[in-house]
Amino acid sequence: MVLHANLSGLKRISQIETAKDIRPLSLAQFPGTHCPLFGVALTAGYIKDMIVLIVGTDECTYYTKNFNINRRAGDAAMQDNFLSFAMNQDDVVFGCAEKLRAVVRDIDKTYAPQAILLVTTCVIEVIGEDFTALASELQDEVQAKLLIVRTEHFKCNSHIPGIERCLTAFGELMGQSTVKPQTVNILGHRYPGINDAELMRLLTKKGVEINLAIPSACSVSELRHAPSAALNIVTDFTALALAASMEERFGTPFVYFEKYLCPERIRQGYRDIARHLNLDLEAEVAELCTELEALIAASKKVVAGKNFVYGNTPMLAFELSSFLASLGMEPLLIQARDLYGNDAAYIQEILSQGHDPYVARVANIAPLQAVYKELRPSLYIGHENPERLREYGVAQVAFDAAAAKLGFAVPLTVLKTLLRALDTANSGETRSVRYATV
Repeated sequence: MVLHANLSGLKRISQIETAKDIRPLSLAQFPGTHCPLFGVALTAGYIKDMIVLIVGTDECTYYTKNFNINRRAGDAAMQDNFLSFAMNQDDVVFGCAEKLRAVVRDIDKTYAPQAILLVTTCVIEVIGEDFTALASELQDEVQAKLLIVRTEHFKCNSHIPGIERCLTAFGELMGQSTVKPQTVNILGHRYPGINDAELMRLLTKKGVEINLAIPSACSVSELRHAPSAALNIVTDFTALALAASMEERFGTPFVYFEKYLCPERIRQGYRDIARHLNLDLEAEVAELCTELEALIAASKKVVAGKNFVYGNTPMLAFELSSFLASLGMEPLLIQARDLYGNDAAYIQEILSQGHDPYVARVANIAPLQAVYKELRPSLYIGHENPERLREYGVAQVAFDAAAAKLGFAVPLTVLKTLLRALDTANSGETRSVRYATV
């Protein structure tokens, strides 16, 4: 597939003020962004004792069920809890409320879940079926708590709203609980093995217990007691709305502890957590920070002068690009999904380092291939066709291994993966590196 691309249609990072300034490289986009339904599939599949009912066309219901099957093959924490209500043409024309009522009653009787998450899709939202009224009428007839998440893609540009809405909906399951000192909830972590993360190793060593990891390790009944935690630690911005809601309703404070790469931001996050829990983490944090700073110093000797195109990673696009720029690398083009809370600060960091890269809408890989000759990047960060990148002499690295990390382990993993990618490229071997261990 060849799509015509024109860099002159993009804005530089210094010109980015709103999300509308992030333009696609071409009018026809391929492969395009995921829809919010994908966000629900990433999130709701972890919750035990909950049935997720996808209401939509054959394509939507098949896509979600197929994704859940494939995800469960590699993630034991994922549940087999997705059911489908596949709409036919009569449902679209005449509505499907009565059929849905019967289906929900049958699910409640057959599976006896503690909650049923009703997920609407584009077509059901276009025809205007009133799910709020439907759930309100049905709630007294079923034992399961009914929740609603809307995933219409025509009102947004990515899967992120699906994750946010799903997490926020889980808040409806929560009730007032007695607070247990020295306990925390981890909000937004969508990966298995939370107990092995650096953050949790440090906290458990100090006697802190995990109350819940939402959504990756919890059930409906456990979610009811989520407010018993003394502190919420938000590890992904998609959970900020849930954290704010819990603070307002239950008085649970929260600390935002993203997958940062900047050492000082990580250090400050640990300080905030320690302050809320009355802990002394200074010695442990200082040791980890020293290890990171040593690797940063060594990495600068290798990566300085290299330039890159940023595609996609589990981290924040502008924060990661700022971190790499601080190592002496030059960002040529950054693909971004949207502008989020602290992006303005990260953009200023990039500008202050003397760089003004192009910014393009994410998930439009095909036209990017037409501008590699013009940009001549040393490195592509994210998922792309490795064979095509090799044709242009571009090394590739994907930081998937950092996705489940928290704390200093994030930049340590990123740097080790980056160094491996460049070493592999210099040796003339395959130029695609995705994983590294720490």
